[in-house]
Order: sequence, then C-alpha cells, then structure tokens
Amino acid sequence: MYSERKYPSVPKLIVKYNSKICRKCDYSFKNLKKILKKISEGKFKIHEEIKVEAKFKGKKLLGLNEIQVHNKIPTKALRFSLFVNRKKFRNLVGDGVIISTPFGSSAYYSSTGGKIFKKGIGISFNNLFRKKIKSFVVEENSKIKVRVEKGIGLILADNCEKYFQIREGEEVLIKKSRENAKFIFV
Repeated sequence: MYSERKYPSVPKLIVKYNSKICRKCDYSFKNLKKILKKISEGKFKIHEEIKVEAKFKGKKLLGLNEIQVHNKIPTKALRFSLFVNRKKFRNLVGDGVIISTPFGSSAYYSSTGGKIFKKGIGISFNNLFRKKIKSFVVEENSKIKVRVEKGIGLILADNCEKYFQIREGEEVLIKKSRENAKFIFV
C-alpha cells in the first residue's frame, strides 16, 4: 500500500519476504531472481485493481484496500448516516463504516464481518450499536455518502498517515477512483 501511494499506477510485484499471512503475496523472495528474469524476458501480465477515493472539502484520499470513516475518540461512538444508491441508513451509532475494494475485501473489511468479493464496492460497519446491519456489496459505480450526525470522526485510507477530520453536519463522498493499481504476474 505504501508503494502504491508513493508510486501510483506504476506496476508492482508483490513479494513476500518471510510472511505466512500475506494473502496477496504470490511470490517468495527466495524465487526473486527467476521472477525478475521472466519479467526481463517480457513473460508477465499486468492485472489492474480498482481503488476508492474520498472527496472531502476539496481534498482527496485514495485507498487501495479501503476508505473508512471512524470515530476519532475511541471511548465515544460516532453517530453517522450512510447513503448509497437508494438505500439510506440513518443515525447509526458505532465506531464507523468501511468502504472496501475487492483487493481489500480480505483485510479489515473481512474482520468486520464482510465476505471476500471479486467485483463492486463492499460496505461494512464497525461495531454498530443497536442496529445490526450485515456487510453488503454495491455496484462499482456507486456513490457513497457518509454524514456525521454527532461526534468527531476521521476519514482514513488504508494504513496512510494522512487523514481528514470530519465533524457534525459534514459529509464525505466515496466512490471508485479513476486511478487503478497495477500488479505484475508472471
């Protein structure tokens, strides 16, 4: 995720060094010389993954895995509403909402009850109080709006240190980005 932020749209080769938990790492560091040889011979394919973007007060955040609106103060729940297509979820109370790409569906999204998916944009709620809403997937071209009704939240993207603070009455628009992430497969 760091390399995608630093070098957006440049094709990446995901290599695991010594990790058994990386679900996206198809290639081992032990085989790197063979892999690089194949790439130098042109024996590879580029696979593209969608990214999601949050637009807030003229600024933008991009997420390869997800965008989330999360409570700023861990001891206080966030009251928020979510609008997606014709669905309206008003006055939700909890830690927030996760808007995930298919690439990110096996990460934080799945830890909040979402199922891994291949197409669309996933929406999962983090620790909702009172209302129990199952995670769901919407079409890729959906526009998702989150409005903070009470409290202070943070708009976060992946594990990026850059974030925006969102206050009562403010809204963020989240949608598929025009930019894609590119990955190399041999």
